[in-house]
Amino acid sequence: MDDVSVIIPVYNRDYSLRDAVESVLIQTYKPSEIIIIDDGSFFQAKDILKNYKNHIKIIRHEKNKGVSASRNTGILESSSKYIAFLDSDDIFLPEKLELQINFMKENNYQISHTNEFWYKKDRFINQNKKSKRYGGKILDKILDKCRVSPSSLIVERKVFEKCGLFDETLDVCEDYEISLRFALHYEIGYLDKNLIIKRAIEENSLSAAINHIEYIRYNILKNFYEKYEDRFNREEKEALLCELQRKNSIIKENFR
Repeated sequence: MDDVSVIIPVYNRDYSLRDAVESVLIQTYKPSEIIIIDDGSFFQAKDILKNYKNHIKIIRHEKNKGVSASRNTGILESSSKYIAFLDSDDIFLPEKLELQINFMKENNYQISHTNEFWYKKDRFINQNKKSKRYGGKILDKILDKCRVSPSSLIVERKVFEKCGLFDETLDVCEDYEISLRFALHYEIGYLDKNLIIKRAIEENSLSAAINHIEYIRYNILKNFYEKYEDRFNREEKEALLCELQRKNSIIKENFR
């Protein structure tokens, strides 16, 4: 079995962290390491997770640096071929790692993501059609919004050497930005099985608190286009320009 590291960033989510860790510990495909990045929380993760101390590694940022910096710390501290991510309010289902890594090996994917259940406050909710996910060469299909949940991602280490790490200048939409870079360089495998539970326990999640998130996506996409313009084929370039125009129209409408 190839080794896999699971990286769990956490900031002030003492109420859900244990659930996340336990969902990794019961995996049918045992990870070689579970790395918790305590991003300057008001609590000490080592105290919350003292019963699991023999099964996890905890790294603490003394000051809050953001989720991108936390994931990057985990990537740099990890040692496995595969790297999986889990947000501290989400949960892996028991066969998540086994099914997804086997899927990647069988199809020669270096990056993959899965489908998910959505849980909001106190109940499961249906996903809307606008959140459809894709596999293969998907760049032109993920320009509008992030369609790759970080908690569903498994990435081979060598991918980060080519694509770079998470953008630490972004407080939100960092998953959207890195998905664009992944899709530019690689085909992305999509396993259409619900293998995580994506939970929205709080009302005040970061992305929900941003009134003009389309403005952030617009700037990310604009910078992406300008940086990699010579890498796009004609269809991708047309799709990018069309989406930039659409986002610009939404922004202008919001600021009227």
